[in-house]
Amino acid sequence: MTDSAGCDYTRGRRDLREIGELPGILSRVRAVVFDLDGTLVDSVGNIIACARQAFARLNLPAPADHLIMATIGMTLEDGLTSLLPKEQKMRGGELTAAYRGVFVATPQYMNAALFAGAEELAALLRERGYKVGYASGRSEEGVRRTLDGTRLGLHCDAIASGSEAPSKPDPAMMFKICERLSLAPHEVLGVGDSGLDIMMYHEAGSPALGVQSGVWSGEALLALEKPPEILLKEVSELLCYLKNGSLPA
Repeated sequence: MTDSAGCDYTRGRRDLREIGELPGILSRVRAVVFDLDGTLVDSVGNIIACARQAFARLNLPAPADHLIMATIGMTLEDGLTSLLPKEQKMRGGELTAAYRGVFVATPQYMNAALFAGAEELAALLRERGYKVGYASGRSEEGVRRTLDGTRLGLHCDAIASGSEAPSKPDPAMMFKICERLSLAPHEVLGVGDSGLDIMMYHEAGSPALGVQSGVWSGEALLALEKPPEILLKEVSELLCYLKNGSLPA
């Protein structure tokens, strides 16, 4: 994603940590809600490749990779349409259909690979008494495909998807999953890899934990008007903290 000055939020350091509020937040919240792509699922490369193929199918020039990355978290059609030049915006539905056609025809895109520690983290959180949810800009079918195709589905109390809510950072998706968890937003920690995730959590009234394994760099996340209260390199560090009371060196 770029702002009016052309800043690329995918660039910058990805080894930063901000953990001062972690103990207090974990003691207060009763659930953890995760984004999927770039947070728990190592899918960013596949999304970029699939988008580039979809543009090629329509004989359209593909945008730069970092611009494609910046749409991750939005609903598919909103994200793809935002990448089209103004005079081509009316082809957003056509481009979305092309993307879905490429996706289902390419097994490697459909096979979700979890980041190290993702499934163990979800399991441990539930063992510790936290509820676990997943809030993704993917369609409900896409969310359930990932949960069913991995062990994440064994550790799930609620989901919310792009099929039923506006694109992030609109807080509607977070409100919906909090309602399904029977919790107030301030009782739910949101975990995500992009500014869209962090802004959604904060706009809903939830604390946020950012990871640097997906779309936005740590520098970009900390530069948000309201940065995440906690910043880790990846979700495996949260797993390490829960198991050992400290982060890896």
